[in-house]
Amino acid sequence: MRSSIVLVLISLLQTPGCDLTGGPAKVQKQAEIQLRQYFPNSHVVVPPKQETIFAMTCTHGLGKPVIEEIVKNVENSRGIQQLHEVRQFPLKLSPYRFFVLAFDEYCIHLDTDTKQHWIASSDSPAHIEYQAACGIDPAAAFKPQP
Repeated sequence: MRSSIVLVLISLLQTPGCDLTGGPAKVQKQAEIQLRQYFPNSHVVVPPKQETIFAMTCTHGLGKPVIEEIVKNVENSRGIQQLHEVRQFPLKLSPYRFFVLAFDEYCIHLDTDTKQHWIASSDSPAHIEYQAACGIDPAAAFKPQP
């Protein structure tokens, strides 16, 4: 099952027409259209002052090995490539330098200027945004395991 989820996610990231440039409303709408094809409960937040597109999948239980497979394809997605290209101009035609793809336990962070990525665990600041968007009670999310 996890391998089929990876294939779906890879196809999501390669979908043409995912324009992640423009104003906050346009970027949010385009990203949500693409994400909701595969993650019906997903949400996108695009605060330009933070230079970040936060894409919350509201998907649970994928685990780090699956996330590591996904990160390999995020960098090569059409939308991320487009962000990188428009940010290479001296005027920085897009205010969005960072892209965060959040899952329940991990977040993939990508710096579109440097093309560097990292995977952060759920205790990162981006995860607070994930919990709020996905309707997760922070107290319930951090229950100790028996």
